[in-house]
Amino acid sequence: MRTLAREAALTMHLPSPEVRVGPDPSVNEWDMAVVGYPLWLWTETPATMEASTTQYGITISMSAVRDRVVFDMGDGDTVTCRGMSPLPGGTKAGTPSPNCGYAYPWPSLPEGTYTVTATSHWTVTWSALGYSGAVPVEVSASRELPVGELQAVIVG
Repeated sequence: MRTLAREAALTMHLPSPEVRVGPDPSVNEWDMAVVGYPLWLWTETPATMEASTTQYGITISMSAVRDRVVFDMGDGDTVTCRGMSPLPGGTKAGTPSPNCGYAYPWPSLPEGTYTVTATSHWTVTWSALGYSGAVPVEVSASRELPVGELQAVIVG
């Protein structure tokens, strides 16, 4: 029974965590994130999901809870987030995220971009025929993020 339930839990369609950053580089004139500038990190996937499946005449009920999302920032650092907030419109420039953020210490440009990978860590609990258990499941997705340095020049 446990093997059947484990296989069912692993086939549960958990969403890939689309990597979101704010402010997004596409909204500035340089089309890049900036060294030392706070980025908000989040995904827009739900934090819980329910499903059931019937295999070999046995109905297996499953409940998935996202425990955390780990962002591999592509520069050797990781950020672990248990809660995430999207960057609200009208947020004052340079405001750090209250629960999930990062500031790059070094640029990726001109050599290229950083590959940012978000890995959602889920616990899928299952029950069937009076048995129950839990299965850890990880789902990942990536995006490229150009990070550059801005230089100020004082004139006059």
